[in-house]
Amino acid sequence: MSEKALEQAWADHSRLWAHNRWVYPVISRRAGGLSIGVNLNPDKSCTFRCVYCQVDREVPGKKIRLDLAALEGEIVSMIEEYRRSGLATFANFKDIEASKRQIQDISLSGDGESTMIPEFPEVCLLMRSIQARYPEFGIRLTLITNATQLQKPGVVEGLADLTSKNGEIWAKLDAGSEKWLQTIDITPYHIEEIQENIEETVKKFPLRVQTMLCEYAGQAMDEREIELYIGRVGKIYEANPRNFLGVQLYGVVRHTARPDVLPLPRTFLEEVGRKIRDRYPVKVEVY
Repeated sequence: MSEKALEQAWADHSRLWAHNRWVYPVISRRAGGLSIGVNLNPDKSCTFRCVYCQVDREVPGKKIRLDLAALEGEIVSMIEEYRRSGLATFANFKDIEASKRQIQDISLSGDGESTMIPEFPEVCLLMRSIQARYPEFGIRLTLITNATQLQKPGVVEGLADLTSKNGEIWAKLDAGSEKWLQTIDITPYHIEEIQENIEETVKKFPLRVQTMLCEYAGQAMDEREIELYIGRVGKIYEANPRNFLGVQLYGVVRHTARPDVLPLPRTFLEEVGRKIRDRYPVKVEVY
């Protein structure tokens, strides 16, 4: 397997697989292998308009009513295909060696914010039942979220099921200040709301902070912004060190909908990681 093939697999997070409406497989850097993605937002509904997002929100999404039975069928059929072939017959993975195609998780991550849909609690319960059906794979359940809806009762109910056994939340925190939040994430929500939601959530459930570091329109986090950001990470860690799983710093590898988003040098990400570790005893991963 070439390194180029693996990099292409990381970059290709296509939502299309056979005739599926909601479920797709990816080789994920941060998951560490095969991730079964669940896209609950084919309509592209989201509370953020991140400048680095690969989803082109100028083009309307598809309005599809969620069918829980069909969603279950898509997840199960993909796991069964993985059991048969390790998804080696999937064209995008044909050059990826088996060790890099080991199933790691089922992840709520798609074209919008998963926690916005009213069926979120039922989806989480369904995922937990599927996880229990395949104990031999040790499947983790993951929610990737921008953290704007984490305070809602239905979301909290769902997260209790999602995290009850080998489940965790990856909560987005891309900024230290309101100004940079609105530059990079573009949202009607405010940085203090997001901060509070993450702090309250980590008190109850296992959680990682995920942060995109990139250049946008010639700008990137400056020293002051980095210090504000690290302070926010520290407050989340201190809210419940036992549930705080660490920080994921990641850069741009996929095509973005906006052309003026560029990757930063890996050394930039590593330096931010070093500064976090110097202040707090937390695990930091750089991708």
